[in-house]
Amino acid sequence: MIKYHPLEDVLDIYIENLDLKHKTVRDYKLLLKRYIYYLKSRNIRYAKRSDIITYRDSMWEEDLSATTIQKQMVIIRNFYKWIRINRKFYHFEEIYEHDVSEGLKGAKIEKNYKKEALTLAEAQALIELSKSKVGTMFGLRNYAILLLMLTTGLRTIEVARAKRRDLSTIDKHDVLYVQGKGKDGSDMFVKISKPVKDVIQEYLFLRSDKNKYLFITNHQKETVKPITTDTIRYSLKRLMDEAQVSSPKVTVHSLRHTCATLSLQTGGSLEATQQLLRHANIETTLIYAHHLNRIKDDTVDRISNYLFQEKEEEEC
Repeated sequence: MIKYHPLEDVLDIYIENLDLKHKTVRDYKLLLKRYIYYLKSRNIRYAKRSDIITYRDSMWEEDLSATTIQKQMVIIRNFYKWIRINRKFYHFEEIYEHDVSEGLKGAKIEKNYKKEALTLAEAQALIELSKSKVGTMFGLRNYAILLLMLTTGLRTIEVARAKRRDLSTIDKHDVLYVQGKGKDGSDMFVKISKPVKDVIQEYLFLRSDKNKYLFITNHQKETVKPITTDTIRYSLKRLMDEAQVSSPKVTVHSLRHTCATLSLQTGGSLEATQQLLRHANIETTLIYAHHLNRIKDDTVDRISNYLFQEKEEEEC
């Protein structure tokens, strides 16, 4: 990871020159720091257009709203545009003469784009494949994460933030406290089924480290860092590819959508599914119900049958 990024000093100058409300300036600073940290964590000193696109796509994976992503991309474009215009005055590096963000769209993909879920057969095939790899620590860890995400609908960021102490019991039910999207503390919880809890406990039992996080990347040396969202996505994406359930519209985040879909298909109410996924607005949960209703709708079949039936009668 890069310790210092050239955009950090540029950001300080940019923020000083913003003639906006205090809250807006603060938002700009926080969002641009988030972007710069992303570049630093991936050792990207000078971002290319493709790097910004990948960053935008990573926000979709974190289930950020279209509004948030659009806002972030507008701020990034404004930042790079300002750098290009003021490069000579502030003696910024020559590489910033070209604006790599120009023309990039924030909400190019529709919000429903990645709402596709795995079928029951695909989910079961993925589970079986992952289970066959539990002979290693990485395999066992990935199996535990897969089961946790499929049964609770946790986001990758929520899995990465989970700590050992977040495992608890409420009224004899196993639960995991969750640090939700945009939250600073673990203020919500999800119930964990016994099969999932058993796999997590087996994984923790075999670990010899004292790391406070529930899942980690390196099991060979002592570390205080949690597993990263990139590692989770990479590990599970490899499983999905091997199980042949991956496609442009099926990503690791589809595990969350699969959980929601299975909840509704097995008789769960909209309210119960909303609580499971911790949606602030039930309108978000309704997306899954509408999708299922459209799949079950036989209107197209009825029209097709009627048309072809009429054609057959005419030919007779």
